[in-house]
Amino acid sequence: MGSAKLFLLLTILLGSLEYSTAQTFNCSSPSSCRALVGYITVNNTNFGAIQSLFNVSKLRSLLGANNLPLSTQRSYNISAQQVIKVPINCVCYNNTGTSSGAPIYIVQPNDGLYHIAAEVFSGLVLYQQIAAANGISDPNLITVGQRLKIPLPCSCDVVDGERVVHYAHVVKSGSSLEEIAREFGTDQQTLATINGITAQNQLKADQPIDVPLKACNSSVRTDSPDFPLLAANGTYVFTANGCVKCTCDAANNWTLRCEPSLVKPSKWATCPSMQCAGDLSLGNSTTTLGCNRTICSYAGFNNSTIFTSLVQDSSACTASSSNDGSRISQNWDFLSIFLLLSFHLFH
Repeated sequence: MGSAKLFLLLTILLGSLEYSTAQTFNCSSPSSCRALVGYITVNNTNFGAIQSLFNVSKLRSLLGANNLPLSTQRSYNISAQQVIKVPINCVCYNNTGTSSGAPIYIVQPNDGLYHIAAEVFSGLVLYQQIAAANGISDPNLITVGQRLKIPLPCSCDVVDGERVVHYAHVVKSGSSLEEIAREFGTDQQTLATINGITAQNQLKADQPIDVPLKACNSSVRTDSPDFPLLAANGTYVFTANGCVKCTCDAANNWTLRCEPSLVKPSKWATCPSMQCAGDLSLGNSTTTLGCNRTICSYAGFNNSTIFTSLVQDSSACTASSSNDGSRISQNWDFLSIFLLLSFHLFH
């Protein structure tokens, strides 16, 4: 057998082995959800190019996933090797999560499936998975202009009894589960369990791992099209046909804070009323007893209405108690120093 043929055979065998041991994202939930993938920029690029590559319908969705101002332009420059979080719609099928409908990639001159998977989409998917998703029997036989569905990994599953935002994180060479867990605020055992990892050497560099991101709680009704509305810490999302902007900040007691978006709605001529009882509008609050607050919160929407509800918030009380404890501790420190100085002065 010639050396060229032997090399080709070894390449195919190694590729098949890699595919057979690739980590898949378990997804047994019957519904779809919003998930995130971590795209690593290959070259200098901008948000417009990333939006187009992943078929993200609204730039603001991409900006919200990265907690950037809405004023950020599509032409905003992003240098190579930066991680950009991209929102995707996830659907579960045969206990595996994959992106629903998008992105669709159009084959360019000199493209190959390996190049598309490893470089264009920065290792978020394997070329064998692209071939399987598009019914391609020979990965070498693709044509310029061909439309390829890119099956990005995702999940909608509850983790340890909590709804989370699942994030596809491409593992860097030399990384450990402990480091990844610390970076994303989870724990090593949770990562190992949901990814089916039983030994450290099963963590594969340049392949995605499922990272559950803690999400803020919301008051959204179960009959609302956006239930359950989930946003990870440090992100914001738009809902109710773009009329409502909801932000997740751990400092707000892990409670989703929503307000009118002030952007043009996608399906309504104008946004419906967002009033609560007592003349409070969405996002506004009033102090009731002591440090307790009543907040006008987002509760979902239907074809013609945006629902709101009054929610009691006591997070300010917790912060106040913490500050009081800190002040008491400081007073004791000053008293101890005063007594010690007095002892030395009079002896």
